[in-house]
Amino acid sequence: MNSTVDGRRAGLPEAAVRVLNRPARERTVAGQVRSILFRYLVLAVVLLALVAIANPHRPDDPAAPGVGSAVWDYQREKVDVPGRGLLNLYSRQLMHGTSWLAKASIERQRDVYRLNLFDFLIGTRTARSIASWRAEQRLPLEAGTELLVVALIGYGVMLRPSRRTWLLALLLVMASTVLITKPEATARVAARPGVAIPNAMLDLVTAAAPSKRIKPGTSPQEALQRLSAEFWTSFVSNPLSRVQTGSAVLTSAPPGSKAGVLDVMRRNLSNVNDWAIGRHGPERAFITTSALAYVVPFAVALGVLAMLATCAQTLLFVLFLAGMLALPFAVEGPKRRGALTRYWLLPVLACVLLLTLTSLGSFATMRLAEALHRSDEYVGLLLAGSAWPVVTAALLVRRAIRRRRAA
Repeated sequence: MNSTVDGRRAGLPEAAVRVLNRPARERTVAGQVRSILFRYLVLAVVLLALVAIANPHRPDDPAAPGVGSAVWDYQREKVDVPGRGLLNLYSRQLMHGTSWLAKASIERQRDVYRLNLFDFLIGTRTARSIASWRAEQRLPLEAGTELLVVALIGYGVMLRPSRRTWLLALLLVMASTVLITKPEATARVAARPGVAIPNAMLDLVTAAAPSKRIKPGTSPQEALQRLSAEFWTSFVSNPLSRVQTGSAVLTSAPPGSKAGVLDVMRRNLSNVNDWAIGRHGPERAFITTSALAYVVPFAVALGVLAMLATCAQTLLFVLFLAGMLALPFAVEGPKRRGALTRYWLLPVLACVLLLTLTSLGSFATMRLAEALHRSDEYVGLLLAGSAWPVVTAALLVRRAIRRRRAA
């Protein structure tokens, strides 16, 4: 309020006073871009929610096994925790929850790397509807386009408007013609950057930081499949094997042969049979509780990153289509070009950066999860059988510190 009064007393225009009253972060270009991008992201969330509500299921759902890509090992894994009693029931529910979280995390990443969700839900269908309508109305559309072009030429010859105005009208007619005559091709081109950027980042990281299972030159889809297999093995297959057999012996077995291996072990080893039928309820409860606690933070992180990536893909798709009709206004002068830069070009670049960072973050999260799980197993092996010496050493050190302080 004080800045408004002072600005008016100084004789500044009302527009300048409003600018001065804004927070400092909103006066800078970076602040404006952040504000615009945040609003665009909210709009993307609303669009995705409306599309999902209006079209909750499709027969070619990308999450369905075998649709759009090959069936991976985690989709063939059977999570079975038999046994009676409250502890076994508790362990069974927690194991199913752990597998659901891990599977959801993997499938959200798969969706980001293989399709643009907004294009899949509504873009392709709308483009096909426009193409069908265009085929039915071909003659009136062709006649209308020809008359419009002739009218523009006559307008330019007879009234001699400014070149900018005439060129703007011509460019808008051309852009509208492309959108109507090539809707499916336009939708494919608009959706391509949202999928190409994550795959390019995965290819780049695979080449820069390979692992034992992911070698340089591995395709992005194959690299994601192997990374997902490691994630699933660490957080689901490993605890499931320990719940069923008391050890990690089934972890590396193919999903289709685990049941047969378990049957053979149950017939030959009584201890494994005790685990399989649920006689180690407290141990099972501890294993499944720790497995669920382990997977929750990584599943939440991967879910948030996938949501941001999906919103960025949606924005890129919408901004590309809007840009076809908005970019012609750049011929009108610096003022229009400044608005286009602020409301179109910079948000596009910000979406590209956001999609890049979320893709790298998802890859790093999955690698970190697998590395932490492996290091936890190594630490457990190193401390096996040496817990009492460690506790004794800790008590001796504590006693020595107390004596030194007392002296």
